[in-house]
Amino acid sequence: MALQGNLKDMTVADLIQHNCIDHKTARLTIDHNGQQATLFFKNGNVPHATLGNLTGEEVVFHILNWQEGQFTLEMGLETPGETISRSWSGLLLEGARRLDEAGAATNGTQAPANSIQFEEPLQNKLSQIFANVSDIEGIAIISVDGEVLAAKLQQSTLDEDDIGAIGAAILGLSKRSVDQLKRGNFKQALLQGLEGNVIITNVTEDVLFVGLTPEQVNMGFVFAEAREITNEVRQALQSN
Repeated sequence: MALQGNLKDMTVADLIQHNCIDHKTARLTIDHNGQQATLFFKNGNVPHATLGNLTGEEVVFHILNWQEGQFTLEMGLETPGETISRSWSGLLLEGARRLDEAGAATNGTQAPANSIQFEEPLQNKLSQIFANVSDIEGIAIISVDGEVLAAKLQQSTLDEDDIGAIGAAILGLSKRSVDQLKRGNFKQALLQGLEGNVIITNVTEDVLFVGLTPEQVNMGFVFAEAREITNEVRQALQSN
């Protein structure tokens, strides 16, 4: 059975994030102003995409800016080919970078400087903070579009880009949820799994804190540490 919807309710980036995170095998068809794009999902990635005669990553980069249109998601349909090797998180980060550059060019302004200019001092600050926390085993500071500004992770199996993209996806869903349920502006999200927890909260309007904890922790202490960390990171950002 196909799932149909409108891009006003779920963006292209959201569709990619949710289907890849859930490791779905599916075909996504998007109709926008007489154009039709098709994306395929498999094993947590987007292996193939088409838009007219265009194929591969450039299709994804092009349609990320589509704000209106209808989509149809059909489960269980296999990809007819593989034209994309980049991870889904890498696709979205590169797409966000291109959109930023395009917006700056349209407005006649300089594109935002790469975060490398404050990444090193922020990373050093994060290392100092991490050495003093007891209940949080992983910290990432990300931009709202999923770029990882700094991270300190205990688990080597975790990919920083995935954390950034997933954090941005959770933020987008959380913002829409609290707005639709008339709960005001987004403040904080807590996800609890069988083996641990994920906390996402604002540092500034454009920067988020993502904290990872083990299962057996005192959540009161965790929230207190998260508040302290976000305050220190906010000060570090303001000093750059």
